Amino acid sequence: MGSPADPPIYSALLKQWEGAGRTVPGRRDAEWNQAAALPSWSEGAPRFSAFRDLRGGAR
Repeated sequence: MGSPADPPIYSALLKQWEGAGRTVPGRRDAEWNQAAALPSWSEGAPRFSAFRDLRGGAR
């Protein structure tokens, strides 16, 4: 959890957060690891060099 040099109030707060299932500094966050492992939204998406105006014009 915290380091031995942390004030007791900080250590108590970390304990409380961890008990409530919240993200705690210095601990691995399983939800973040799962989200970070997903492929990026742009993988496999077509690449465009310019935006097309849906009304028929070009930008």
